Amino acid sequence: MTPTQESRQGWRWLTAPLVLATVIGLSAFCSATVLAKAGIEVFRIKHGEKRIVVTGSATKRIHSDFVVWRAGVKSQATEMAQAYRKLSSDVPTVVAFLKARGIDEKQIKVSATTIYEIHPRDKEGREMAETTAAFVTEQQVEVSSGEIEKVERVSRESTELIDRGVYIHSEAPLYIYTKLAELKVQMVAEASHDARNRAEQMALQAKSHVTSLINSRMGVLQINPAYETEVSAEGNNDRTSFAKDVLAVATATYGVD
Repeated sequence: MTPTQESRQGWRWLTAPLVLATVIGLSAFCSATVLAKAGIEVFRIKHGEKRIVVTGSATKRIHSDFVVWRAGVKSQATEMAQAYRKLSSDVPTVVAFLKARGIDEKQIKVSATTIYEIHPRDKEGREMAETTAAFVTEQQVEVSSGEIEKVERVSRESTELIDRGVYIHSEAPLYIYTKLAELKVQMVAEASHDARNRAEQMALQAKSHVTSLINSRMGVLQINPAYETEVSAEGNNDRTSFAKDVLAVATATYGVD
């Protein structure tokens, strides 16, 4: 065996235990970090800070009690007057369709008419602003109601109007819960109660007990589609689903002795 080979074997012999020791050391460090985080509040209590900071939460499944559905009605023609006449005929057809399916006239709102031009493009794809190929007129029909199933059915069936020559674009219904103010009061109380329970459990570990509330902060409500848990700093207010999950969070600081 050459001196170089002997040197390499000696290096492997030295580094193998070193690597093993490093891995063991890192594992011990990670475990110690987790334990330290778990016991940090108890440590504070034992070492005279006499306070404990906790976060409580509350969740609730709610169901929308109001719905808003919108549909755009359009007409297009080479002459503006022709496009407007067609729209003036189609919108009443849509309204009559809604009424025939049980939608109260008071729940129907029709927007003002918007008109815009369509311009052709040249061979290079540039719009020819000086030439008008067609005019488009449009109005939006909106239904607002507490009869959710009825409005859902109408939103699906509205495409039948296409067979009558009506150009209609149906949007997805917006599902709304109208009692959010009352719900927030209730969930703040539940999240605060949960925070108090957590504080008492942690104080018990340090053989102390919770005295008074020093301060508290309520987070924004997170309202997501059912079974989803997305969180944002501004709060979420889902309107795409009938069933929603609401999350409230409260952070509180308590005195202990």
